Amino acid sequence: MFSWFGYFMNFEDRIKIIADAGFDEAMISWEDEEAPWAIKKELFPEIVHKNNLGITNIHAPFIGYSDIWTASRIEIQPKLQMFKDYLRDCQTFAIPAMVMHTNDLDEFQPDLDKGLAFFSELADAAEKYGVDLAVENVSRQHLLVYLLEQIDTPRFGMCYDSSHDFLEEQNCGRILKKYKHRIKALHLSDNDFEADRHWIPGEGRIPLDQVMAEILSVPTIKTLSYEVLANEQWREKDPLEFAVAVRKSLAEKYN
Repeated sequence: MFSWFGYFMNFEDRIKIIADAGFDEAMISWEDEEAPWAIKKELFPEIVHKNNLGITNIHAPFIGYSDIWTASRIEIQPKLQMFKDYLRDCQTFAIPAMVMHTNDLDEFQPDLDKGLAFFSELADAAEKYGVDLAVENVSRQHLLVYLLEQIDTPRFGMCYDSSHDFLEEQNCGRILKKYKHRIKALHLSDNDFEADRHWIPGEGRIPLDQVMAEILSVPTIKTLSYEVLANEQWREKDPLEFAVAVRKSLAEKYN
């Protein structure tokens, strides 16, 4: 379960709830948390392990992904190095994978050569550090498809997000069906086809039986991972109750 799930509380309390709900591992956002509960990201792994949880992956912060496809080589170099450093952090803390996006939501004109050059270097760094690089299916899924077609290295693949996939009619499971063998990470959740709700699976309209049939057909996928957000109704309840509902949503049927 992802370490941020919609309740405002400190990192350690959120991790304890994930552990108490019966999860085996957590996914964590790889950026410092700010006031009122400031904590450096380098302290996250110790806290997670103290709660007897493993770490499935880190999620790189949102720091202007569209620049990858538009900026010059000189302009993008600091950002490229930053992502390489995140991959190196994964090796340092024995974290098996890093998740990142292809682009932001703003309108832009992508230069495919620039994007390919950037992600190719990151794919090489992932091989160097022995870490999986999982690029998430956000908007403009054609950019991820392009990268998956062009970069064929063992540790480069996709983070499949079910909520993102079922927001546009032209998507709705197509990328999952074609590239499921390239999945390196999962963000499972539900929505109503109207907005990126990240509800608990079963609370929305996504055909999760179809999604899970594709996922479970890939023998290399060993972990079901949830990226969910408590809505207003859930936030009036105890966060542990929410986390337990997430844990039970798919596990009872598919574990």
